[in-house]
Amino acid sequence: MADRFKEWRREAGRGQHQEEFFVSLLVALSLGIAAGRFFPVIPVMPGMVLLGCLIVWAAWSIYRSSMQVWPVFLLAVFCLGLLRLQTSLLLPVDDLSHFAGQELQVEGKMAEEPQVREHSDGSRSVRYCIQAEAVTLSGSGTQHASGRLYVYARSPKDRAPVLPQIGDSLTAHGSLRLPHGIHNPGQIDTELLLRSQGITAVLIAGKSGAAVKALNDSRASVWTRLLRRLAVVREHYLSSMQAVMPKEDAAAIFAMLFGGYQGLKSELLEAFTITGIVHILSVSGSHISLLAAVMAWLGSFFRLPQLVRAMLVVLAIAAYSLLAGLVPPVIRSALMGGLSFLALALNREKDARRLLLLTGLLMLTVSPLLLFHISFQLSFAATAGLLYVAPVVRARLRRMHVPSSLAAGLSITFAAQAATLPILAWYFNQLSLSSFLANLVVVPIVEFIIIVGIAAGVAAFVLPFAGKLAYAGDSLLLGAVYELTSWMASLPGSRVWIPSFSWGAVLIYYAALSLFACKEPWRHRILDGLYARKACLAAVCALFLAAGTGYRLSQADLMTLAAIDCGQGDALLLRTPHGKTVLFDSGGERDGNEPGAFNTGQRVILPYLRHYGIHELNAIFLTHAHADHAGGAGAVLRTMPVGRVYTADEGREAYAQSMGIGSADALLQKLQPAQEGQSFDLDGVRIEVVFAPPSSGKGAASGNEASNVYRIVYGGASFLITGDLTKEREEMILKKGKNIRCTVLKVGHHGSNTSSSEAFLQAAAPRYAVICVGAGNRFGHPKPEVLERLKGLGIKILRTDQNGEIVFFTNGKTIRARTYLD
Repeated sequence: MADRFKEWRREAGRGQHQEEFFVSLLVALSLGIAAGRFFPVIPVMPGMVLLGCLIVWAAWSIYRSSMQVWPVFLLAVFCLGLLRLQTSLLLPVDDLSHFAGQELQVEGKMAEEPQVREHSDGSRSVRYCIQAEAVTLSGSGTQHASGRLYVYARSPKDRAPVLPQIGDSLTAHGSLRLPHGIHNPGQIDTELLLRSQGITAVLIAGKSGAAVKALNDSRASVWTRLLRRLAVVREHYLSSMQAVMPKEDAAAIFAMLFGGYQGLKSELLEAFTITGIVHILSVSGSHISLLAAVMAWLGSFFRLPQLVRAMLVVLAIAAYSLLAGLVPPVIRSALMGGLSFLALALNREKDARRLLLLTGLLMLTVSPLLLFHISFQLSFAATAGLLYVAPVVRARLRRMHVPSSLAAGLSITFAAQAATLPILAWYFNQLSLSSFLANLVVVPIVEFIIIVGIAAGVAAFVLPFAGKLAYAGDSLLLGAVYELTSWMASLPGSRVWIPSFSWGAVLIYYAALSLFACKEPWRHRILDGLYARKACLAAVCALFLAAGTGYRLSQADLMTLAAIDCGQGDALLLRTPHGKTVLFDSGGERDGNEPGAFNTGQRVILPYLRHYGIHELNAIFLTHAHADHAGGAGAVLRTMPVGRVYTADEGREAYAQSMGIGSADALLQKLQPAQEGQSFDLDGVRIEVVFAPPSSGKGAASGNEASNVYRIVYGGASFLITGDLTKEREEMILKKGKNIRCTVLKVGHHGSNTSSSEAFLQAAAPRYAVICVGAGNRFGHPKPEVLERLKGLGIKILRTDQNGEIVFFTNGKTIRARTYLD
């Protein structure tokens, strides 16, 4: 085995094994980029000198045909990735992000088309993307500024929103903030995602909204005029569709053509997600490959020379990419899908794999933040699966006498699912089993809808009636697609929930998948080598198994309480030593329960539970009915089994409104008011209802004054959950002589000065104070005086806006805290 390895290294030093070399370079570059987030910042000049030395060393190794060529190249590429990541995070001194936290006026040019969302009250929210040029601070002059930002403005229902074109000047006044996302395991990193798109700040416009100064076409650059014309063409497509079909159908077909989720029917989106074909609603490599295949077929039909057909495919991909807006995801899809298709069409499968690897290397070198972008992760992994795994699966199916067309469809679906499984498990915790059926039955129909839709838009310019007829047919086909996907999504086992992979499991999984997909001689060599060392391998496995078993036994008596980062709201998850789970409050309110809005229960709480493999809750305890505490419970109750829901004494109607549940919904039968003095025992963990104010004679108490207080006790560790408890209610609890001693205090009302009196804090005497609060919230929480009060008592403060998810581990004797961002 050692001799074979030496021979392999000598061959590599002579330029053989190029594909394996590119794979190792891509892995090294990715590891370097990932390490760049954790390494101390390396000064640019010393870093460049180090990289230059490594490149010279690599060149010398090539000249000497040394066996050191490969490892030296890997080290150089690793350092390149590390340096590129760190330099990409550096911002110029005049970048807008340096003005965060201030009220100011910003001026800039529109970089993208505005995005509009209608609300149930008739008002509309608009998101503008602008390239900043200047800022004006109150009390000082105008300063030059750079960087892109999103400006959010809201127009009342009696006033039309301002909708500028690309290149127009926009001025807005408001509060400038840094982008901030949700920091829980499995959540998409919003800050890095926006940074990869060049967005470094967000401005919330005041009541005055935004003012626009139009740029005349004659004064616009050629590129700006082109982008405007393309926007007009896209608008022509959308308006042509809306003229002959319902708005929701038009939104769905438009999304299939050009990407986006605006105006989509939530049921359609859910059905597409469950059946694993939601990628159809974003411009992806499959769109590019479909377009390329159609153009290649046309070239063959007209018997064009191979070179002309290739040029036709390239031109079609370029035109479609321009029409789709030439945004980064479209460019990535065009590069990866287009190059791979051309190589495969020319019967150069090996070259297709090399092109994919080279494209990945180039894209990550130019924009290293793409490594953390879910779109890049999924598209690259899926394309790699199609090129490496699908041929192996297809060959095996053909040996089993599976028909060629069926083998092709099954191998493509299996390869894409297998290559992306750890990514899907991390972000979504689900695997679509119905995707095999959906890809065989539904996707061909959707592909036909896309081709007809593109052709109909062209036809509508020349023959409007023909365009309308084609769009009407598309609408009918979309109805069939919706019925089929809804039926498939409702099938038993249409999707299975899977836990997130550990890093060790990810490495083992991809190593096994690589072994499955590698060339036959290499697979036999590796398996023979492993078999020859089976005793050593068995010993290593036994050692890991023993270590894992020992670790699990050491954790058997641990209870955990996690403060979930859900923005400006409260949500805490209790897990007992034997796996029983209880949710205390459930966050909510960001956009309420409006259709298409950000639903905290659906987008934060449920993904968090699934990330940890939790698919049912023993109970939910809600402190009171305010939406930022109870709003997320509606999505949880609709999605997974829940035992009982204990509430404050405010009446079911108040909770129904916060949760977005109908007042006659049977789910409300699960709700019952908690009674002061009640106690619940789960696996030796005791939940006490310390305070539950009764309803008054005029009706149920409401608001912060109605907040229940719960105390969790496990051995010598205790946790006090106070909701939005007011100082007056704190005083009432103290007068009653209630036991509120705790190890961890969930600070009342997000750190507002209406809670957390000195006397209450002294009586509770916690070691830790947890503040559930949203970054840059409009209330100014937590208040400085509350923070000073906590610090003065020597209490360690942890905040979800600064620390992300906060988890406490205790065996009843000792306690430790772990935060997601630290």
